[in-house]
Amino acid sequence: MKNILRVVVCSLLLIGCTQDDILIENEAIVTTNETEKASESSMLSFESEDEFKEFIAQKMKLKNNLQEEARTAFEEEGRLSLLLVYNSLEKEEAERLGLKKEDVAVVDSPDSMLLFLLNENGEVRIKNTIYRIDGDFVYSYTPGFGKNINEFITANAEGDVRVEAGETINFGKNLTVFKHTNGKKKLAAKTTTREIHEFNGRKARMISKQWYGHWAFYSSIGAVTKTQEWSQVLFWSQWKDVKTDNRLEFDMTYTKKEAFTSPLAFGKKSHNYCNCYEAVDVHDWSAGFIPAEFTPRDGVSKHWSHWYPATPNTVSTSMYY
Repeated sequence: MKNILRVVVCSLLLIGCTQDDILIENEAIVTTNETEKASESSMLSFESEDEFKEFIAQKMKLKNNLQEEARTAFEEEGRLSLLLVYNSLEKEEAERLGLKKEDVAVVDSPDSMLLFLLNENGEVRIKNTIYRIDGDFVYSYTPGFGKNINEFITANAEGDVRVEAGETINFGKNLTVFKHTNGKKKLAAKTTTREIHEFNGRKARMISKQWYGHWAFYSSIGAVTKTQEWSQVLFWSQWKDVKTDNRLEFDMTYTKKEAFTSPLAFGKKSHNYCNCYEAVDVHDWSAGFIPAEFTPRDGVSKHWSHWYPATPNTVSTSMYY
């Protein structure tokens, strides 16, 4: 009889432990799903590729200041874009949101349109796919399966899976991983900095950049002039974009390669003068399932920044493609 009682008690204990394990596992799943739902609610979402392309086309046509739009979207809708996070989010705002540097996606691109499209996690949703850019990779996954990204990161760090630059792999049924080639080294080669010395001791600088990038669902080529002031209010950067008189002129040629076609040559010549956060021109762009690839050929972009309390009050540079 005692042996029977022992068996019954042990069985009940095992059942209890199993139920506890199931409850803990279910709670973890619920927490993960709730986190993903919160993330999805804060990202831009498009019902189709056509809607996504039209959204970008309208922004390009209107030439609105995207940094100001990003600020308005944050204050009125609570949408936090990478453009705002990178360039003008204050330390107090970040602390109030509980935002930490390690939580912010790393997207090495000066293209304000791209950064405007992405939330702080580097995400945008198109149809039934969420795209996330972070570091060297562009992830595309089915909603609800964002946890698979951490599984890939672990497998990649341990050497169980390898992805070459420019390669796309499937990691399970619900995650695709693309290793892009838009690294810091490539961007740095097309970046020039000019310091601005002021009477009152504040430090400022003009940043001039040329870029071309391919991000699996969006690609672009362009140039920008912007001015930054030394600031210690941001915990991921000591420079903050400021509004001043910026100028950009360019005369350049590039190739555009659509999927399954030979590259074609194009040229563009124009200018942008403004009292703004940045004088920018996206020379060309593409979006959708397989966006075009852009490559600069030759030409020049000329950049000026006018910072009136300074001496001299204008700095400039020319950059050749």
